[in-house]
Amino acid sequence: MLTAQQAIKAMRLLIVVPDDEVRTVVDEKLQHEGYERVKTASRGEDAVRLLSAGLAAREPIDLVVLGLGLQDRAGLDAFDEIRSVFDLATLLIAGREDRALALEGVGRGADDYLVLPVDLDLMILKAEKLLMRRFLRRELRRSTTRNETLFLNILAVMAKVIEAKDPYTRSHSEKVSSLSSAVAREMGFADDEVRRIGVAGILHDLGKMGIREAILKKPGPLEPEERAVVQRHPVIASMILEPIEQLQGALGYIKYHHEHFDGSGYPEGLKGEEIPLGARILHATEACDSMLSRRSYSAPKTIEEAVAELRTCSGTQFDPQVVEALITVLKHSGQLGRQDQEGVGRSLPELLEDITGRVSVDDSSPRKSGMRSATDSEDQSAV
Repeated sequence: MLTAQQAIKAMRLLIVVPDDEVRTVVDEKLQHEGYERVKTASRGEDAVRLLSAGLAAREPIDLVVLGLGLQDRAGLDAFDEIRSVFDLATLLIAGREDRALALEGVGRGADDYLVLPVDLDLMILKAEKLLMRRFLRRELRRSTTRNETLFLNILAVMAKVIEAKDPYTRSHSEKVSSLSSAVAREMGFADDEVRRIGVAGILHDLGKMGIREAILKKPGPLEPEERAVVQRHPVIASMILEPIEQLQGALGYIKYHHEHFDGSGYPEGLKGEEIPLGARILHATEACDSMLSRRSYSAPKTIEEAVAELRTCSGTQFDPQVVEALITVLKHSGQLGRQDQEGVGRSLPELLEDITGRVSVDDSSPRKSGMRSATDSEDQSAV
């Protein structure tokens, strides 16, 4: 593996200076310092051609040493043209009379400048600084990509655990994720937030991993102590997921997805807009799917019955705005049928990868604001 210094010396440079002597001296100094990938040009037109060729060959130029006042590009015209098209560091070279122009170039986005006659040692220092900055940014992007891959792998493991615990949970989580995403989209959420809510829908019941199956699948009403155990699952899930930085934006949705709009829910008795909007959406969609599904403690309702129940509990258990958006989604032509078919044959890890493949689910914005929210439905156990 190359050291940072070796990586910098392997980067590509372009010298664009109208004066033949200055261009040659700068080129020779760079070559002497170990920079072997150096190209030169005297005209703006040639510079653009070399930059374009490098980009096409997947060998982009990293730093351009650009003289002002080229024969075919006056003042900062060459800089403006290059900067608007190519992503690279720029070191301007200006005559003493053009120092103000060079400063203007820095104000427009140039990284640094030198004044003629060129101090070659200072030029090397400035070039190394700019290339090191570019190298570090590139490494940071690569590190971020590796972290995102690790993040997806962690989510995939968690999804497998959910899947293995209970086949119904797989189907339920999939439907809650899909329906919640549709509701968020209906309410005008941006794509990132839609997918963030989708991830929360997949992982919202992760806290049930530690609950005995005898309780989760109990056919009759739960005893008070059993209900207390079940009601800990949102907090357990949030504790499990809290160390994962990329999930911070979805954490409040998962933790508070059983809060009621009137404050009668759990775990903290939040009410109204104190509840994160994503959690209010999850609550309503989870309740809806539970009503439409056959559970160990209840037969499935029809869509009409489920809609009637949502309306009855609107303003008490559920956020009215979320309810209206959910009903709109349910009434949309074929919407529910398509959701039932979307995940057929797909595992939760596959669904997670699809949801998170294009965006981060991290978000530093406050979790207890937004429009409204929703939660429980499983009235047998508030599961």
